[in-house]
Amino acid sequence: MPERIGIMPFTRVESFDDDNRPDGIAMLLRPINVLGDPVNIVGQVRAELYEYTPASGLRTGPRLAMWEVLLNTKEDQRRYWSSTTQMYEFHLELNTGVVSQRPKYVLAVTYNTPLGTHLTDEYILEVPIASEPFASEKPG
Repeated sequence: MPERIGIMPFTRVESFDDDNRPDGIAMLLRPINVLGDPVNIVGQVRAELYEYTPASGLRTGPRLAMWEVLLNTKEDQRRYWSSTTQMYEFHLELNTGVVSQRPKYVLAVTYNTPLGTHLTDEYILEVPIASEPFASEKPG
């Protein structure tokens, strides 16, 4: 069982087709066990995208999108787990224009285990202006 989960720094806003417009978020998630090693997980992963509220103790503004992914079968594991990187990669599709109106967003993830416990993490996504590459950072 994992002790914690982490949204990894290479999580980014991405185009999932050839038009180079943001279609969603490629979220990289690494579950870590008590020994500090990456592990597979079973259960539900819920990701939520919020507006970023600057200069506030609570950085999350209104929720813009939510995704739920089940990791219950071998097929689910094959689809999302990378044995090379030792993490999960989820393509979280968005409606056109959702991430083009502000420069920062908060991506929150909750892992619900089969035992009823919850592990969470938060990540600040930066959406670059048109001429810059996509960037992101861990909240600090």
